Amino acid sequence: MTTLYKTLQHHAEQCYYPFHMPGHKGGRLGIFTEILQQDITEIEGFDNLHQPNGILLESQKKCADIFGAEESFYLVNGSTSGILSAVLSACSEGEEIVVARNCHKSVYSALVLSGAKPVYVLPETIPQSDFLGSVSLKQVQNAVTKNTKAVIITSPTYEGITSDIQAISDFVHKKGILLIVDEAHGSHMKFHDFFPKTALEQCADIVIQSLHKTLPCPTQTAVLHIQGNIANRKRLRQALDMVQTSSPSYIFLSAIDACCDWLQKRGKLAFDDYVKKLEWFYKQSEYWKNIILFKQYDDCRDKGKLILQLPQMQMTGIELNDILMKRYHLILEMGYLSYSIAMTSPADTQKGFHMLAHAITQIDNDICNMKSKTILPPIKSTLPIIKCLPREAFFAQKKQIAFLESTGSVSGEFVIPYPPGIPIIAPGELITEQHIKQINMLKKANISFVGCYDNTLNHIQVLKGSETI
Repeated sequence: MTTLYKTLQHHAEQCYYPFHMPGHKGGRLGIFTEILQQDITEIEGFDNLHQPNGILLESQKKCADIFGAEESFYLVNGSTSGILSAVLSACSEGEEIVVARNCHKSVYSALVLSGAKPVYVLPETIPQSDFLGSVSLKQVQNAVTKNTKAVIITSPTYEGITSDIQAISDFVHKKGILLIVDEAHGSHMKFHDFFPKTALEQCADIVIQSLHKTLPCPTQTAVLHIQGNIANRKRLRQALDMVQTSSPSYIFLSAIDACCDWLQKRGKLAFDDYVKKLEWFYKQSEYWKNIILFKQYDDCRDKGKLILQLPQMQMTGIELNDILMKRYHLILEMGYLSYSIAMTSPADTQKGFHMLAHAITQIDNDICNMKSKTILPPIKSTLPIIKCLPREAFFAQKKQIAFLESTGSVSGEFVIPYPPGIPIIAPGELITEQHIKQINMLKKANISFVGCYDNTLNHIQVLKGSETI
C-alpha cells in the first residue's frame, strides 16, 4: 500500500512549480528545504482532511485498524482539538458532564466553549505523594444523574495511573451515557502486555491519543478514535471541522501515517526491546537507598513513566531536574514538589537508560548530604465550590484584585500549574484560603502558571461584585 509519506516524497521529486500555498514554495529560499518540500496544501491527489475520500481516508482507516477503533480521525492541533470536539459533540449549554478533576486544561476549555455543566469527581490521592490516582466506579456512580450526558476521564494520568475503564463503561452504557477518555499519554499501551489495556479495549466511546508523547511522531500530532453507537458521529465531525485548522500540515499528516506504518511493520520488535530496557532499569532502582522509583499500582499503571520519588527535606523534583540537566545533561519531562517524571518511549536507547541509572545512583549516594532549599508540606486536593458555570464566568465582567486578598471572590480565569496542566482554580469557582496557601507554596517552589492574565499571580481577575458572595 502506498503511504501518504511516500506519495509526498514522490511529489517532491517531480519538481512541480508550486503556484499555491504555502509561501515558502517548497523551500526555494534554502530554509529547511528537505522538510518544506513535503509541506503542501490540499492539491489534487492529496485529499482534504475535512472531507477525506482518498489517500487520507485510507490512511485513517489503516490507523483505526491498528489501534482497534471503528473510526479514527487525524488531529493536527494536538489532543486538545480532539477533547474540544468530543465535549462539543456530547453536550449543549447547561447539560451535565461528569469530569475527573485531574483532567487537562483542554477539558475546561471545552466546558467554556460548550457551556456544559461540570459535575466533578476527585480521584483518590496516592499515599505519600503529590499526585492523584484513578477514578473509581463508585465515584462515577455517585456523580451520575438522570441529566448526565457524558463522562470524561484522564487515563492514564500524567503519572501513568489508569482507571478501570471497563467497569465505568459498563455502568454508563446501561444508562446511555457517553464515555470520553483522554488517553493522550497512552498511545503506546496497545502494543505490549507490559502496559495496561487501552480505553478502546475497555469499550470507551471516544478516545483521544497524543501520538507525539510516547510514539515516534512530531509534537502536535494526535488521533481521535470512536466506537459504538452512543456518540453522535455527525456532530463530532462538525466539531472537528470547526476546531481543527483549515490549513492542516501535510508534514504532520504524513508523520501520523508513517508512525502507523512503523507500528504495523516494526512495532512488535521495537516494543519487545523497549520493555527489556524498562525491566533492566527497574532492577537497577532496587539498589537505591533514598530515591524511590514508584512501583505501586503495577496492575493499572503505565510503567513507561519513570516516577522518581524524593526524600522529604533533602530535595524536590524541581531541584533534581536541575541537577540532572546541569551536571549530567539529562532533561526530564517534569519536576514537581516530591517527585520527577522521566518519560520513555520505544525510541529510547540502552545508552540513555544507562546514563539515567548512573546519574540517579550517584545522586542517591550523595543525597543524605543535601538539604532542599524548598521544604514544603504535602498538598491536599479538594473539590471546588462552583458559583457559576465556567462559560458564564469566562465571559462575565471582571476586575483585577490582589491575589492575597481574593479569598471569598469568584475567579474569572484559570490558575493552572504547568506542568502538569491541571487547574487549581477554574472560572466560576470560589477562591478559598486553601487556594491561597497552595498557590503560594507552588510559587515558592518556582512552579510556573498559565491561564491567568498575571502569571506571577500577584493579581487575579475575579467576577465583579463577587467579593460580597
